[in-house]
Amino acid sequence: MRSWGVWCASAAVVLAASTARADTCPVPQGGGARLAALDARARIDFLHRNVDAQAHYARLWKWWWVGIGSATFTSSAVQAIGWAAGNDKTRDANVVDNVIVSAFSIVTPIFALAFALRVEKDAPAIDELLQQTGDGAAGSCLVLARMEELFQKDADEEALNTGILAQVAAIVGVGAMFAILAIEAAVATDPDVRDAHWLNAATNGIGGLILTEAQVLTTPTGAISAYRSYLKGDLPRAPKVSWSVVPLVATPGVAFKLSF
Repeated sequence: MRSWGVWCASAAVVLAASTARADTCPVPQGGGARLAALDARARIDFLHRNVDAQAHYARLWKWWWVGIGSATFTSSAVQAIGWAAGNDKTRDANVVDNVIVSAFSIVTPIFALAFALRVEKDAPAIDELLQQTGDGAAGSCLVLARMEELFQKDADEEALNTGILAQVAAIVGVGAMFAILAIEAAVATDPDVRDAHWLNAATNGIGGLILTEAQVLTTPTGAISAYRSYLKGDLPRAPKVSWSVVPLVATPGVAFKLSF
């Protein structure tokens, strides 16, 4: 009896160890031992939550900048039409300048739509993958590897879009617009026309630089920090927030209770 009990206990330990090993998966390049020791389901949950969060932010970012760029384009176009309808001596200069600014302004919404962050497409692709595999239960390591691949690419794209090249491209674009307006001012012979060109060059150059820098600086970067945290095995759980109505004892009434 004693030997049978020992055998059962040993079998239970082996089975438990086998189950634990079955729930762990290889780590991507750069991943540490802490990540390798984590349950695959916890890793899948972390990646799923962060991809969804980044997709939501990327979608909002895209449409905000489509709206801002469209508003800037419309404003410049309306100003050009307004100047064209007048008879001021600087009319032609202001019409030309606003047409040039409109041409540069339209780049913002076009860029936001044409170069939408890939995480927007990756999120529904991951949702479909999890749905087909029972939330990753079928082939958890393969599912996890695919999710890691997509999330790493999302993080790399965010790093590229907020890096030095993006900053340089923004400055060069605004600089090109300023240079065109400045050249017009330099070749103008009428002092009033020259001053109008310089004023347009300065105001639109400063405004354009602020907008382009704001577009770069507000670009989503959550995938970068989340993937770094993931490789370290630091996977904070999603906060669980709940509320309830609690009756008051001392005085009649109720109170709202928030738990997290």
